[in-house]
Amino acid sequence: METIHGYRLRPMRREDLRRVLDWRNSERVHSKMLTNHQITWEEHVAWFERHETDTPSHALVFEHDGRPIGYAGYTEFDEAQQSCSPGAYLGETEAVPMDAGLTLFYECLAYAFDELGMERVETSVFADNRKAIKIDEFLGYQRLPGEISYEKQGERKNAYRYAMTKEDWEKRQSGIRAILE
Repeated sequence: METIHGYRLRPMRREDLRRVLDWRNSERVHSKMLTNHQITWEEHVAWFERHETDTPSHALVFEHDGRPIGYAGYTEFDEAQQSCSPGAYLGETEAVPMDAGLTLFYECLAYAFDELGMERVETSVFADNRKAIKIDEFLGYQRLPGEISYEKQGERKNAYRYAMTKEDWEKRQSGIRAILE
């Protein structure tokens, strides 16, 4: 894929496993994830091995000027509906450009529609994750009616479900890319 200012997504490799697990289990990232438990090394390796040969990849590392700084992945595949659920996070916070988060979310969507051939994407975001909600809505996600309740560290937390169609993405993509460039 064509890069924006030195950013790119690339397939996750075995040598990325420790770094991505450390990011995923950090309090900053884990607190925003829907899963409730810390991922073990064994779970992480088994997950990677299940997806290692996916073409195109469903597990990606986000880089800036060759430095790994984040992760993008895709779950909830529905081949009949050509839909999935993208998810992404910045793993690094030190010396990361201010536009990294927005660019990561943009690239995550571009990959879903252009490389994975999706017609629709849906994602869930905790109601208190205002930064992710703001980015999702800026990119063109539409909030679906209702809320979903999850248990997170012994408490109930509400989340919103967001969706975007390929048609809506195509209407917005060039304008957003122009802002990022």
